[in-house]
Amino acid sequence: MTTSRTAWASVLGSVVCLTIGLVLVQPWAQTWAQTSGQTSAQTSAQPERVPLIMTKLPPQNSPTYKSIIKHAGKARGQVLTLTKSEMWEVPKENVEAVKKAAANHGALATQLGDGWNHMFHSAPRDMKMNDKQKAMMVRAKESRATMGVGMMASPMAPIVEYALTKDAGPNIGGPATSQEAARITIKLSDRTELTILRTSVDIRETMCVWRGAVEGTDAPATIMWWPGGKMAGTLQHEGRLYSIRHMGGEMHAVVEMDEDRMPQEHAPMPERMRQNDPNLRDDPLRTEGDASIMRPKRQQKGGQLRGTRQAKPKAADVKQVAVASPTDGATKKEPGKIGAAPKNVVIDVIVAYTKKAASNYADVKRELVDLAIEEANESFRKSGIGHVKLRLVHAYQTDYVEEGAAHFDHVWRFADKGDGYMDEVHELRNKYKADVGVLIVDDPKGCGLATRVFADAEEAFAVVHHECAAATYTLAHEVGHLIGARHDLNLDKNMTPFPYGHGYVNGTKWRDIMSYKESCGGCPRLPVWSSPFVKIKGEPAGTPDLDNARVIVEQAARVAAFR
Repeated sequence: MTTSRTAWASVLGSVVCLTIGLVLVQPWAQTWAQTSGQTSAQTSAQPERVPLIMTKLPPQNSPTYKSIIKHAGKARGQVLTLTKSEMWEVPKENVEAVKKAAANHGALATQLGDGWNHMFHSAPRDMKMNDKQKAMMVRAKESRATMGVGMMASPMAPIVEYALTKDAGPNIGGPATSQEAARITIKLSDRTELTILRTSVDIRETMCVWRGAVEGTDAPATIMWWPGGKMAGTLQHEGRLYSIRHMGGEMHAVVEMDEDRMPQEHAPMPERMRQNDPNLRDDPLRTEGDASIMRPKRQQKGGQLRGTRQAKPKAADVKQVAVASPTDGATKKEPGKIGAAPKNVVIDVIVAYTKKAASNYADVKRELVDLAIEEANESFRKSGIGHVKLRLVHAYQTDYVEEGAAHFDHVWRFADKGDGYMDEVHELRNKYKADVGVLIVDDPKGCGLATRVFADAEEAFAVVHHECAAATYTLAHEVGHLIGARHDLNLDKNMTPFPYGHGYVNGTKWRDIMSYKESCGGCPRLPVWSSPFVKIKGEPAGTPDLDNARVIVEQAARVAAFR
């Protein structure tokens, strides 16, 4: 068995960990220090300490709690707020006393082994699965892009929380044991195991988001984790995309997909529209990702069509705004531009998903919708435009049946009113004041399609294939089209609505979020928007003439005002 080990560099990865209220100062921390007689100098002098995960502990500051910690000696550790547990580093000679005291009071002390930071281990080969899990496995394996599906089991939840949040949570009895970014190891299959370097961890009220990058390739990774043990995420490694999906309990499926076998970014025009060009060499849907090119605008009544093409933006719509300038993740001001930080711009999103798409996940809302939204927001942050955010305001399952239709049909059936398809979305969109609507399908003819580049309020809709929504940042890509961003110039030479609004390709090394793999021989896509002020390993991610980040900055507020 060959093993590939990887550490994730800080430029591009991160994982989302959901947590319950991070408390900076614990009221019992002083009690702990007094009980143990600990100081930083004394702790550092301890020759050997043993890490224990303490679960089922009584309330802090209670007599029972104090009766347990008094056996810990000069110890320190970390509060694990999501699982309501703690990690104690206990002098070796105190370990058995702590375990005994914990057991006497109904608590549990679990000693961490050498593999404490391993997220997964192989599930038993004779593991029993229920009908839903079996169906999910079958669907994952049937995908053309799938190269393999590994069934993995995760450790107990408090251990996972500690591995993800090491040195990032509230401390017990002193400072963090180290200031180094924590590493985790993820076993993706019997032949692939990656070591991941944490670049950021976001501990939230009910979950945690953890991010990192792959050693040697700097490929990004994202993990979302919930205290019940659920985990979802995506990562890249050597031409493979990995999707982590929760299967129930401690079980997770790791779906390995070949990036070369993933669907095209945009599905071609339907066969009924191919009469003049059956070879689709210059298919405008594929090259421009704009469904309005082949779709005359509908009349107000009856759903009939009339020939009106996409309008160019009015001068009033194009506002010149100073662009933030990140360098390797550190935001800087554009040279010569001085001013206050930009105000937050929030684009509210409603997401509908079909029954067929949802059947690939145990919880499609958490494992896919939330993850895809988070990946989009991370791409804004990485591009120095973190004041722009997508916010999910509602997600629901629609009764729409996808079979027999193309992406072109899906997106217009979603967007059109009164056509008998998904008409509920318009009322829901108004109810939740959603600026943009996204439909998630299980249709691998393409990764996605937007109604038009630079959409107006009535046509701000897109369709996305579930495999691409988060793994290839397609939800963000399609929202980018709606805002006004275009592909790289190798495919899309259209200069409207913004001549500078195109993606960027760095030779054969990498491409940005709006660019095609055909433009760089299959190089990986990174979650950044083209900009001369964004740098990847010291190299700019755009030019003044290729600057989709500028489009996002200038036009996001227009879209955020749709509802």
